[in-house]
Amino acid sequence: MPTELYAGTLTNFNDSMAKEIENALTALIGPLPSAPQKLVDDRRVLFIAIANGVINHLKSKQAAVEVTFDIGFGTVTASTDIKVRP
Repeated sequence: MPTELYAGTLTNFNDSMAKEIENALTALIGPLPSAPQKLVDDRRVLFIAIANGVINHLKSKQAAVEVTFDIGFGTVTASTDIKVRP
């Protein structure tokens, strides 16, 4: 099965683009401050919204993503089919 893009949800945050966004922010600024679960959830909702926006944009513009292979005697260009997990 091909790898699928997954934005994430509050109840299924692991292995999601939103989790990667949270990890990237942590790498840039250090650990996020401890906070009540409500504030953690509010931050994660923002990350989920950003991830959904990125995935939706990639899906709607997937014709713009091309992969070119140099096979020695010429090049082959293939289009992509972006898989999204609901």
